[in-house]
Amino acid sequence: MHSLPGTRRNRKATIIKATLITLCAAVLALGAPATLHASPVTYDLTLTPGSGSLYGGSGTITVDSAAPATGQVDYTQANGKLLDVTFNIDGQNFSLAGANGTTLVRFLDGNLNDITFAETIGTTPNRFTLDSTSGYAFYYDNGQAASYGTFTAGQGDPGSPSPVPEPSSLLLFATGLLGAAATLYRRMAPQAIRSL
Repeated sequence: MHSLPGTRRNRKATIIKATLITLCAAVLALGAPATLHASPVTYDLTLTPGSGSLYGGSGTITVDSAAPATGQVDYTQANGKLLDVTFNIDGQNFSLAGANGTTLVRFLDGNLNDITFAETIGTTPNRFTLDSTSGYAFYYDNGQAASYGTFTAGQGDPGSPSPVPEPSSLLLFATGLLGAAATLYRRMAPQAIRSL
C-alpha cells in the first residue's frame, strides 16, 4: 500500500526530468544550425575614376559573414566564404559567375583592403579588373583605352538587427535548462527512494 505514493513520486520525477531534457535537446537542435552559420553580409562598392579617367561605377560583395574587427581575412569561392561579386561600369555588368581566374576579396582590420577580379565580356576584349589595394582598371575600346580609379566599400543595411540568437546566448539558456532538470531530479529522487 505504501509503495503506491512512492511510485507516483518516482514517475513524476522521471517525467519532469524527461520533459526538461527533451526541451533542452529541442532548443539545441533548432538553434544550433542557425548559430553555426552566420548571416551573409553584403557590402556596397563605389568605384570612383581617377584624374583623366572616364568611367566609375558601383558594385556589391556578398560574403558569408562580417569581417572581423582585427586581423586579415580572405574571402574566396574556394574557401566557401565569397558568395557573390557584381560590378556595373559604363553600362557593363560583371559578376562572379563570369570571372576569369581566382577572385579574392581581402579585409584587414574590418576594412576592405583588396579585390582581385577579372572578367572579359562578350566577344570584345573589354576587361574589368580590381587589383591591389583600393584600385581598379577598366579596359575598353578593344583594350586600347582604360579607366583607373579607387573603390570604397560600405556595409549595406547596417542597421537591421539579426533575428538569429548568438551561440553564447543559446548555450547559456540550454545550460540553465539542464541545470534546472538536474536540480529537480536530485530533489525528487531521494523522496521517491525514501517512500519505497
